[in-house]
Amino acid sequence: MKSDRLLKAAAVALSISGMVALVGLQLPSTKAHAQDKDRDNAQSEASEIAIGWRIAPSFINARGKDPALVGLGSFIVNAQADCNGCHTSDPANEYKVTNNPYFLSPPNVGPAAYNQENYLAGGQNFGPVGPGIVRDPNSPLYAGPGFGPNIISRNLTPDNTGLPEGGNDLQTFMTILRTGHDFDKVHPICGGAVTDNCYSAPVNGAVLQVMPWPLYRHMTDRQILAIWTYLSTVPCNAHNDALGAAYPWLKNNC
Repeated sequence: MKSDRLLKAAAVALSISGMVALVGLQLPSTKAHAQDKDRDNAQSEASEIAIGWRIAPSFINARGKDPALVGLGSFIVNAQADCNGCHTSDPANEYKVTNNPYFLSPPNVGPAAYNQENYLAGGQNFGPVGPGIVRDPNSPLYAGPGFGPNIISRNLTPDNTGLPEGGNDLQTFMTILRTGHDFDKVHPICGGAVTDNCYSAPVNGAVLQVMPWPLYRHMTDRQILAIWTYLSTVPCNAHNDALGAAYPWLKNNC
């Protein structure tokens, strides 16, 4: 009987020591996996930063900016989100005639190059998105009786403060991308004293329409900071032109 107890005790001890050894083997493995993931993420961002710098327009001014944030922002703006695809006056004006990848050769004789005159300066007309009111049929926002105002993409270029979107600080910019809140109140909700250039239910005129903020809100704070930083490198566009006359909110104090 004594020998049986000794054998059982030895078996339990061996079992416990085996479990301890297994845990000891697993812990470094888990830690190594986390380190590998961190390294992969860093390498991925470094690659995106390099691509961002390679595709950034030659006319940006990144002096005094964090080059990593500018490169990452350029990658998101120019390669992932195609911000200029919407925030340009017209798709036909997005690229230079001689550097338009959609054109035949000639007139396209070089690599794709953005048209600085319209780059991220807004002005594209997306039409109405639902019912509402625009009383003046001569207004450029008028889309017909019973329709809300036309949705016009905004000017994202900096003003004379150097802040993008005509002077929006980082917190405001983050709020826009996270919630879609329209600080300009260009097309509010109809009701009460608001009886013109407004939207009716089910459209929520208090938030930006067409702008894909429901997708962009899932970005990290660093990614949004990178976009904001990159936009601050773009030349100011004052919109002292026909578009600025038609849509005064596009005007910018350069």
